[in-house]
Amino acid sequence: MRLLIIVICACCLAFSAICPPGAAQNVTASPETGVTPNALLLYRADLLPGKETAYEQTEAEIVQGYTNAKIPVFWSALQSVTGQPHVLYFDGFDSFADIDKSGTDLAQGLEAHPEIVTLQQKLADLVSSSRTALAFRRDDLGYRLNKIDLARSQYVRVSILQLRPGYEEEFADAVRTRAKLYETNDIDTPWMIYQVHSGYTLPTFLEFQPMTSLSEIDDALDRTKKGRHPSSETRPGATQKWMRDADVSIDIQIYRVSQNMSHLSALNATRGQAKQARASTGSLY
Repeated sequence: MRLLIIVICACCLAFSAICPPGAAQNVTASPETGVTPNALLLYRADLLPGKETAYEQTEAEIVQGYTNAKIPVFWSALQSVTGQPHVLYFDGFDSFADIDKSGTDLAQGLEAHPEIVTLQQKLADLVSSSRTALAFRRDDLGYRLNKIDLARSQYVRVSILQLRPGYEEEFADAVRTRAKLYETNDIDTPWMIYQVHSGYTLPTFLEFQPMTSLSEIDDALDRTKKGRHPSSETRPGATQKWMRDADVSIDIQIYRVSQNMSHLSALNATRGQAKQARASTGSLY
């Protein structure tokens, strides 16, 4: 994959030791949320200037190496459309225990295929900096999770929200209020929210909005504007006050899903190929 292919082993083993028994208490399986992963291991690789093409080509070779070697470690690669050139890797798991298991599978696979390790080092040489984070899904803060199909998404809007300790519930209330507004106006732009367990010093939430096209942003903004009305729940002054008190920092980026740099399970790979075929013929879902 990239430097995470080496880091994940140590990261996962360390995580099993530091995670308290109740840390993932918000992770629950249900028909509504089963389409999104319970736990995430995220890795961001900031690329050296002018190395985007070389990085993508090398990562594609690594993906092929994993496929040929049948290493059961999978990821989606999100290529930045906004901001400085970087790649965000989205590794989803059913549980934190599965993250631990993937470290074992990875170590065994790489031991048998040292040529992949060589490619990964080549990839690491194209990276200026990196960051890894572990997060768990907050079912209570998601919106229309049953409508999310990550394998068919072409773009993802990722928001990283950091706030001062002690304001987590105010943030959760604000998200629920927004969900009510979206539901009232039947805005079909689902999102999923994860709470970071480790990787950031401040309380951090990650919001993902998978999209089939960028036009979904226009649609959501337009329908929200038409349906917005003042109320005690949506008063701008009240919202701005708690955000100022919490010293909220928001970083929003748009990504394109890169099939070439993603290593998907057989089922998701088939669905991803079908998506590409529809796109090439001008067909939408």
